[in-house]
Amino acid sequence: MKSILLNKINNSIQNSFIIHPKIYHQAYSLWHHHKEYEVLYFVKNSGTAYVGDKIIPYHGGTLMLFCADLPHMFVPNLNSDDSLNNSIDAYVLHFSEEMIRTMIENIPEFKSINKLFNNWKRGMVFNNIENNEAFFKLMIEINEVDNYKRILLFFDLLNHLEQNKSFDFIASSGYVNAASLPGGRLEKVYDYSINNFNDSSICLEKVAQSINMNKAAFCRYFKKITHKTYFQFLNEIRIGNACKVLIEDENKSITDVSFLSRFNNMSYFNRQFKVIMGQSPSTFLKLRNLQ
Repeated sequence: MKSILLNKINNSIQNSFIIHPKIYHQAYSLWHHHKEYEVLYFVKNSGTAYVGDKIIPYHGGTLMLFCADLPHMFVPNLNSDDSLNNSIDAYVLHFSEEMIRTMIENIPEFKSINKLFNNWKRGMVFNNIENNEAFFKLMIEINEVDNYKRILLFFDLLNHLEQNKSFDFIASSGYVNAASLPGGRLEKVYDYSINNFNDSSICLEKVAQSINMNKAAFCRYFKKITHKTYFQFLNEIRIGNACKVLIEDENKSITDVSFLSRFNNMSYFNRQFKVIMGQSPSTFLKLRNLQ
């Protein structure tokens, strides 16, 4: 699953950044990255977001930030009636790192935003709907003005994002730190794992072979980069898939989802789900049903 590079910024010198509405059809599942930073607000619908090495749910009111070159894609829930029409699902703001860095480095008052950009590298998700609506209104306001007012409101948006502490990181620090390694070995491991996580024959030997390493060297390499074992990482992918199925298919039981995600022991599945998600599968289902 190779990440596709997309060009987002309008080359016109009239715009330092762009904001535009986005429609995510059910069939939309393009695993991509781009050189621009992104602010994404989901107006409605729900689904599954794949970001770096994580799989997380999204819904109307979710706000996400992606740094340059962080691969991601979105798959709307299959049972969402709204995704069958062409109404707006999300608003997206893209801007280049060069533009923002130039201003931060040369204007002392803007340097506090550096902390936001350091956090931005792993991707960030904001789930406080009330706060996120205020961000969305500011995005709309930015889109309706021009010239210097756009820049003032844009930095106002960044300032409010920097001050908002109610966020969660998305991608692991190990994934982000290794993303630029020569040969992209970690990305190859991720691609292999995401395509084969439900294969009962997946093993360390096969994963190591996919990047031309022996088993012992691969285990040392993976633990050094990600600070976790490969099977801890694989379980995160499997639990992420379990969450995806539980969100999308109300007819699937927890037992069904466990076996679909290649957990052949329910006790082990429940234990891993709670470790990774911070709650039991049954609690997760209750929260889903309240949405």
